[in-house]
Amino acid sequence: MTQTSETRKTWCSLCQKEVRLTLTPAPARSGQANLPDHEELVCLDFGEGCQGGDLCPISRFRPVVMGVRLARSGLRQDWKTVRAQCEACGRVSDLEVVDQGHAYCTLCGTTNTWMILELDEGGRVVVTGRRT
Repeated sequence: MTQTSETRKTWCSLCQKEVRLTLTPAPARSGQANLPDHEELVCLDFGEGCQGGDLCPISRFRPVVMGVRLARSGLRQDWKTVRAQCEACGRVSDLEVVDQGHAYCTLCGTTNTWMILELDEGGRVVVTGRRT
């Protein structure tokens, strides 16, 4: 789990409730290109209520960005998961579901798009991809 600074509360106008925010510390050294080189604001209460708007009123980004930040931070353990092959690393694992169209691979840190396809025999399969 990533260490964080203190947690603060603020009102979220999208969720219509008080939410908990924290900053994740910047990495101690340079990493991959997809790692931030600075601390990031993370909402610890990210969830289904965050899906209703085009922009998160706290970060001013699409809500999925806050979800990916939270998944990447390791500060939440109770994610819904889908078992699928990550489009980036090619490994099959339990991807953390960030929203209806995005899942986070904890093995390589890639955000995948995903969907469930219903099969004729009554089964289902999860299909992943990446936007280019």
